[in-house]
Amino acid sequence: MFFKLHIIQKLFATLCLVAFLSANAFAQEDHDHDHEGHQHGRLHAHENEISIATGVVPLPAEDELTVGFHLHYIKGLGKTNRFGMGIGFESILDEHKHYTASVVFQYRIYKGWSVSYAPGVLLLIDEHGNETQFAQHIETTYEFELGKFHIGPVGEVGIEQYGVHYMLGVHFGTEF
Repeated sequence: MFFKLHIIQKLFATLCLVAFLSANAFAQEDHDHDHEGHQHGRLHAHENEISIATGVVPLPAEDELTVGFHLHYIKGLGKTNRFGMGIGFESILDEHKHYTASVVFQYRIYKGWSVSYAPGVLLLIDEHGNETQFAQHIETTYEFELGKFHIGPVGEVGIEQYGVHYMLGVHFGTEF
């Protein structure tokens, strides 16, 4: 278990470093201009967004592979809506029943790429009873816009007292 935790910590540190470096690399002001009918540099910044993601969730601590989903509401902040804040709910559909409610902080890095951090409360329900604990989620997604809707790949790392889980899947959302 120590070996797995050590690798997970390295992956998490690498993800944070990549997000930080990418944010700095693309920190120049986005502009929306047209060259022969196509746009460059357009940031996918939604004023309000509701999204759901679903995917495969390996649970290393339980040596299990299952399915999970999460639902978010994000309110864009500021003039460009590059930053966002909202609420989230996650469920991992396994025998132990994992439910997390969180506050979501989102940063739109470049075009359709965003990174979110979501601290929250995890509720575990199993045959021994209920338990609550602090949990954190780091998520990255890339959105392809289809009018008011968007779809794209999503990756997430969840950090809890008893371990770590991952989710790789698909993100679906709408803006309003």
